[in-house]
Amino acid sequence: MLELFYQYKNSNRITDAILVGRNLFNRNPGNQEVFHAYFDLLCSLAENLPLLSERKSFMEQADVALAFFTENVELSEEAVSALHAYQERLDAVHNAVVSEEQANSNAHLEKIRASNDQQIIKIRKIKGDLLKTDTQEEFDQLLVQLSEVDHSIDKDMLSGKQAGSYDRLTKECTEAISRKMQELEYKSNKRYNKTAIEAYAKAYKAFKDDESLCKNWARLSRLASETLFAFEASRLFNETLIYYNHVYSYIFNKLDDDGKLALTGLSVDCERKLRN
Repeated sequence: MLELFYQYKNSNRITDAILVGRNLFNRNPGNQEVFHAYFDLLCSLAENLPLLSERKSFMEQADVALAFFTENVELSEEAVSALHAYQERLDAVHNAVVSEEQANSNAHLEKIRASNDQQIIKIRKIKGDLLKTDTQEEFDQLLVQLSEVDHSIDKDMLSGKQAGSYDRLTKECTEAISRKMQELEYKSNKRYNKTAIEAYAKAYKAFKDDESLCKNWARLSRLASETLFAFEASRLFNETLIYYNHVYSYIFNKLDDDGKLALTGLSVDCERKLRN
């Protein structure tokens, strides 16, 4: 059987050589010649294969084989000395594998942290852009970018310095977003109020220039729908509401009782412009 093992090994039929070696060793667990041939092949593979995962697998197989051989070999000074030699070789293989694993792990960690550095820089830039933007569309786009960048950060792999920077930026971005939302909302409401004031002024002028509107419900209802009742009161500033009340009262007081009732009903039924 050893001849077959060496035949496969020398012809580079490694899978078959391992199969024969394992079978031969399992049937002769105390035979040093058989063990040495099988163990030597496993260690050679663990020392020389290019893939770390394969080297680790053969190292583990060699470790199991050595433990099994140690339990079954007939001990003598020569055998004990051989066992120490086998263990030293296996330890060397183990150290080499662990060293490469650690090197790979460190390289992977450095790569992740380098990427995290770049993403933190991007977040810092987005924060600056958030503070400068003056349109809702651009603000919404920046929020999408911020979310995408944040999700690309491997937070479990942040260094202490990176974690500190990330936490500060997260807090600063939250504050910037809150301030910008208030600012954009105010600007939007300001535009909304200006549009409303212009509409109320239009209604006032139209009614004052032609008070016959009091007698023409079709024209009056159309004018009121497009001006007086076209805006949501919750978005109006106090000053705008004061002007609205002035215009509304002026028109309301010119109407007879039926007109007052109809105008009140129209104010309830009209659809308001929720956006400017």
